[in-house]
Amino acid sequence: MVPEEIKFREDDRIAVIAPHPDDECLGASSVLLLAPDRTDIFVLTDGSHGSRTRSIPEEAQVRKRQLEAEMDLVRPRAWYWFGYEDTRLADYPEAAQRIDFRPYTKIFLPQADSLHPDHRAAAAMCQAEILAQKAAAECFAYEIFAPFHSPSHYADLTALIDRKLALVRCHADQIRHEEMITALNRFRGAQLARYDSACRYAEAFLAVRPAEDAQHA
Repeated sequence: MVPEEIKFREDDRIAVIAPHPDDECLGASSVLLLAPDRTDIFVLTDGSHGSRTRSIPEEAQVRKRQLEAEMDLVRPRAWYWFGYEDTRLADYPEAAQRIDFRPYTKIFLPQADSLHPDHRAAAAMCQAEILAQKAAAECFAYEIFAPFHSPSHYADLTALIDRKLALVRCHADQIRHEEMITALNRFRGAQLARYDSACRYAEAFLAVRPAEDAQHA
């Protein structure tokens, strides 16, 4: 199946759910860069376990400053820092309940089968809340370091890759993230080149249907 290119409409209102401060730019920079004025970003945890050299409180402060620097570049419609403890998001199901999903036309979520427990928790609790609120948005999962087997959608990053990497570099203490995400986006571009020879870098997404996923959970 050939992935479909994601298109953003003028009347879209978009939510990007980030379990940690940097997931939003690693997996969904195309959204941030193509439709910032229509996008709200929700960062659920404080990223405080992301350093081997700083204390947990110190790292939480560093990660928030890094996110603020990124948001100064993105200038989204709005962004929210919830500050739940990194690695323990599953203990705080109220995180998703704080978000009103009903106004959104597109929602971008982390991978449900990610290796990171916070990614899995964010995907599960947000999909459950989308169902509970009867929100009608199109939902898409974004990939970070583990590629989807068969993505349903993509966004061409060829003209945006330098701007994406500028966002990623705001989180410089996250070792090798730039190297790994560049490789993944280049891999996706190479896959798509047979259909679009001008595509060199891309982000891939998977359409998510919360009701169906809940039935198979």
